[in-house]
Amino acid sequence: MSTSPAENGRRKVVVAPNMEDRSGINWLRALPVWVTSAVVHIVMLILFSLITFGSASAESDRTKVVQTTEVEEAQKEADLTNTDIGLDDTQQTNFNVDRIEEVSVPGPVDPTAAVGIVNAPPDAAPQTVPAPPGSGGGTGGAPVMADAGTGAMAGTLGGMGGLANIGAFGGRSGSTRVKMVQEGGGNALSEAAVARGLEWFALHQAPDGHWSLHEFHRYGRERPLPGGKTFVCNCGGATPRRNDVAATAFGLLPFLAGGITHKPAAKASQKDYSKTVGQALNWLVGKQGKDGYYGGDMYAHGLATIAMCEAYGMTSDPRLKLSAQQAVNYVARAQDPAGGGWRYAPRQAGDTSVTGWQLMALKSGQMAGLAVPRSALKRTEKFLDSVRSPKDGYKYLPGNETESATMTAVGLLCRMYLGDGPRNPALIAGVQKLKGTPPGRGGNLYYDYYATQVLHHMQGDAWRFWNLGPDGSGRGGLRDTLIARQDSGATPRRDHQNGSWAPEAEGGRVMATSLSLLCLEVYYRHLPLYRTRDLGVLKENK
Repeated sequence: MSTSPAENGRRKVVVAPNMEDRSGINWLRALPVWVTSAVVHIVMLILFSLITFGSASAESDRTKVVQTTEVEEAQKEADLTNTDIGLDDTQQTNFNVDRIEEVSVPGPVDPTAAVGIVNAPPDAAPQTVPAPPGSGGGTGGAPVMADAGTGAMAGTLGGMGGLANIGAFGGRSGSTRVKMVQEGGGNALSEAAVARGLEWFALHQAPDGHWSLHEFHRYGRERPLPGGKTFVCNCGGATPRRNDVAATAFGLLPFLAGGITHKPAAKASQKDYSKTVGQALNWLVGKQGKDGYYGGDMYAHGLATIAMCEAYGMTSDPRLKLSAQQAVNYVARAQDPAGGGWRYAPRQAGDTSVTGWQLMALKSGQMAGLAVPRSALKRTEKFLDSVRSPKDGYKYLPGNETESATMTAVGLLCRMYLGDGPRNPALIAGVQKLKGTPPGRGGNLYYDYYATQVLHHMQGDAWRFWNLGPDGSGRGGLRDTLIARQDSGATPRRDHQNGSWAPEAEGGRVMATSLSLLCLEVYYRHLPLYRTRDLGVLKENK
């Protein structure tokens, strides 16, 4: 038996591999490890990227959602519900007289029209049209200005100041006019007489818009402006006196008293005299000088100022405001600084007749919201004191003249507009004087015009006596007397006089027709002054 070397006592020799030669089989062993490591790292990088950018994307999405929510909240309609009953625009406008219509506008009202402002944007909220300027009253008004008439029409500062502009134009429109006719003692015949008289004026207007005292018959028309040919009509009653400014004012005032302005009629069934009124207003504005004077004389200027103030007050048309304010300013400057009255030329010592028209011009300016110096009104009181008689009548001039019924009517109306209340003893005594000369007895429409206004403002038994006669039947009263005297067009070869009144004094047919119409429109021309005495607007006694 043989033995191995170990067995022979020798140790085993272990030989280490040669590390210097690493090519070949060693690379093949390392490659799978590297590939696996690379794959693992790439997968980790991909996962990290997904986590990072996914978070950013989610954050971006959340931002977009928030932004979208904010836009929706900005577009959400606000709750505009009005919880203040004092400003509830669904309530009807509240006047000092009962209203029986749904809307309130200057001029005629179409009860079938939708509530709201004509030609307003289709998406605008329906609302009541503001009350006619001059009606005033209520809360939220502007401060009382230094000069009367310059404040807002909505009352005095702090509210609840009552009607600041008394006796104004609020009775001339729509069914308020109907209401005032019914309450005041008018009727369908008196309103028909007014309509015929207005048509007569519209058919005797010159193409440029003016009326004439001395040649109105040369401007007979086939139909009112803007259409129709003119011709020489068969009317009589022209006067030699030439004063187109006065005639144009006489023509305008009855239209304005009836609520007709240069704005188109609200109902197609009504005759549209807007061009008639508009052309006349344009003519007066064209005649006005830079100093505000319309021309003619102070009579004519006072009449034209009343007409322009009423037209502005009823429409708030800014085109008319400058003319009206300048005219009022001229009246104030033309006052006699010493005696406080007015006469034919500026700053002359006054007479009661001219003073009456100028005071009404100033009061019309106040009613329209224009600036009127308080000092001018105060000086007028001084003049009235100078022409007042010991028996509570009024004279034409200061001095030893005898009082007259006509000047007493003028003086009493002036006193009313300057603040005398219905309990004033002198005013009550003056009214008794007027009742002694009933309407139509003296053949003096000038007297009837002023006395009618005085008695209408007094209301009560005095007005019923004057309007309807002593027994209340209408016989002997103002209304039926004027209706009976209106020309019916039945006179041979004088048919174009239909609707007018026979001339009196130097004003001719134009003046007589104008004053007659204004008397028949007294029911609504000015709101009765003493309806507002309970609001503390007027002085009760003076």
